[in-house]
Amino acid sequence: MILNLEWTEWLGYLASITVAISLMMSNIRRLRWINLLGALIFTLYGAILELYPILVVNAFIVGVNIYYLFRMYLTRDRFHLLPVSHASSIFLPHFIQYYRQDISEHFPAFDTEHLAGKEALFITRNVIPVGLIIYEEKPDKTIHIHLDFAIPMYRDYENAAYFFQEFSTLMAAKGFRRYISYCKVPVHQRYLRRMKFEEDQEEPGRFVRRI
Repeated sequence: MILNLEWTEWLGYLASITVAISLMMSNIRRLRWINLLGALIFTLYGAILELYPILVVNAFIVGVNIYYLFRMYLTRDRFHLLPVSHASSIFLPHFIQYYRQDISEHFPAFDTEHLAGKEALFITRNVIPVGLIIYEEKPDKTIHIHLDFAIPMYRDYENAAYFFQEFSTLMAAKGFRRYISYCKVPVHQRYLRRMKFEEDQEEPGRFVRRI
């Protein structure tokens, strides 16, 4: 019976599934792009079947998504690096505790008990703390990154691009030559490769990037 569905019915199912997928996105920009696609398909569906309530509502949703996407791309985000002390910061432990489950999924080896001797900084985006970096300055002029975490709504690589550009300038001036990060979580390994880290062929899970 399913195989006998008209192609227009399949179009309606495709639109519904696309909208449903968009609502599962934590990243707002990605949500709006996928929702825009779903609304476009629904608009086409309504036009073909002359279902004008569906057509009008979804055409309006298309316009709303386009408006906000234009605003996102035309508005220049302002980034800053905000160093914090793990010993005296009130906000840092609350941030880690709030995102503890998400952090543990991406960085299962990370342990707050081992923060002593390490540096911490937040990446802020329009004054919102969207990323947390925990790192250690090694005597061999290497920056060992223990935690490179971005909150779900802002995982669009822009935070990381800003961090590695700005922070690398600061560290290069101090004589540091490379970053090292250890990771066996596939999703974070993909992120590291996109950030120009290369995996050590002799030591799988060890990623290196030159400053």
